[in-house]
Amino acid sequence: MKFDKNNELYQKWVNTKSMDEELKTLLNNANDEELAAAFGLELEFGTAGIRGVLGAGPGRMNIYTIKAVTIAYAKLLMKKHSDELERGIVIGHDNRHNSAKFAQCVAEVLTSFGITAYLFADNAMQPTPVVSFATKDLNCIGGIVITASHNPAIYNGYKIYDEFGCQLIDKDTVLLADYMKEITDILEWSYKENDKLIKVVPDTTIKHYHDMIASLQFYPQEKRGDFKLIFSGVNGTGNEYTPKYLTEFGYNVVVVKEHEFEDETFKNVGNPNPEFPPAWEIPLQYGAKNKDASLIIINDPDADRIGIAVNHEGEWVRLDGNETGPILIEWKLSQMKKVGTIPANPALYSSFVTSNLGDRIAAETYGVNIVKTLTGFKWMGSEILKENERGLNFVFAYEESYGYVLDASTRDKDGIQAATMLAEAAWYYQKEFGKTLVDVLHDLYEKYGFYYTYTENLNFKPEEIKSKIGPIMTKLRDDGFANLGHMQVDYVEDYIDGLYNMPGQNLLKFYFADGSWLAVRPSGTEPKIKIYFVAVGANEKDAKDKCDLLFNELKKFLEI
Repeated sequence: MKFDKNNELYQKWVNTKSMDEELKTLLNNANDEELAAAFGLELEFGTAGIRGVLGAGPGRMNIYTIKAVTIAYAKLLMKKHSDELERGIVIGHDNRHNSAKFAQCVAEVLTSFGITAYLFADNAMQPTPVVSFATKDLNCIGGIVITASHNPAIYNGYKIYDEFGCQLIDKDTVLLADYMKEITDILEWSYKENDKLIKVVPDTTIKHYHDMIASLQFYPQEKRGDFKLIFSGVNGTGNEYTPKYLTEFGYNVVVVKEHEFEDETFKNVGNPNPEFPPAWEIPLQYGAKNKDASLIIINDPDADRIGIAVNHEGEWVRLDGNETGPILIEWKLSQMKKVGTIPANPALYSSFVTSNLGDRIAAETYGVNIVKTLTGFKWMGSEILKENERGLNFVFAYEESYGYVLDASTRDKDGIQAATMLAEAAWYYQKEFGKTLVDVLHDLYEKYGFYYTYTENLNFKPEEIKSKIGPIMTKLRDDGFANLGHMQVDYVEDYIDGLYNMPGQNLLKFYFADGSWLAVRPSGTEPKIKIYFVAVGANEKDAKDKCDLLFNELKKFLEI
């Protein structure tokens, strides 16, 4: 399809004399398909803020998009915190292209509205969880992270926190979107920053974060020098924290050098998402060379996620989020029970698309209340805020997409917290019982049943969201199915109008008679559909065979 360069928006962009030179070059070199996406789509708030491909045009992430979101956020802050603007906003960023530049711009725009802005020293990159923690630690009215989290290098994004360090939920992002629509010409919008309102996040906040991480250990005085682990920060923010903390806590840490430095292109990583194989290629090579290592830990670029591989019987076994979560739950709760620190009315938070194995461990063995939420830690954070009125006390929060919170002083996924607790669990089980984390997982399966999980991503181009994603969800709703192969559907949950005290979401969940289930959900931040399979069986083969059956039969039904 040929792009019409008489498009009004396109003409505004190409004829703006003050246009950023980099963006001018991108406009001049863009093909018709790229221009159609850049000027035919709008960036929208999704599961975790706004994310998009870097480039020129209103449908891409660029300095003008950053200005527009920041203007909207400033207006929201002036509405909600008109007498508290001096409390300020914490601003952090990851290692991506233009992230530091965008963060500086955000600070300047906020100060032009009389809002104090906190940047980290030298405007250096910082993990997402550190920004969430700092927002609360400094008693700010909000926080911002410029990050596209685990997405490929062509992406960047804008994540926003409230005064509690929680991501903004939909009632606020709807207002932000409305404020953005009121901006008539962002290309010509100018501002006068107030340098006096730009402050530096104090070292004490970083120390407080460190002390919180250190406090997660159950055996801080034990010697661990003979326990070797391998760490990769995939050229992102985790390199500044995770290996340093783990070394301080006594572990023998081997850092993947090719992933240690800051690199906006991820040239040694490929796809920096620990869910996918490219991020594991070099770390597993380190594993082959360090045969005495017990664990490989990978943080994603903004260190809110964690992936692990376990040296089990001489083979490196990668564990996904539905496997790692139950191990962490069993570890934390068993140790808290041992020392008598499980609080009254404990609460665990997990998403609707996360395997229920972790819920069963927490509820059946340790008497923990289970709170289910929509996908995204913004919903878990908003539910945690209701604990006082409900008489609940936090012990754990997680979702299958490699995200965990173990101490609620961070209200977003924290891969540094998780790394600390997983390292100690792996060390302890090896030292005390000669077991790996894989052994521990199998012990859990023996007790609760074997769970086999798989997530399939159906990826599309941004411009295909309406033409391809919509029809798939419509077919599932309108036609449905009573069985997939020999597996009978017991009941179906449609979350479109809201369930379990949660707002509506485009999510369908099919439960089968044997306890297995599958869920289908369009992503809130990327042009794709995620299909989650959880199969329950008597053993690994039984569960895997069920999962394969469900997957193959669903593909036939959807004709994909």
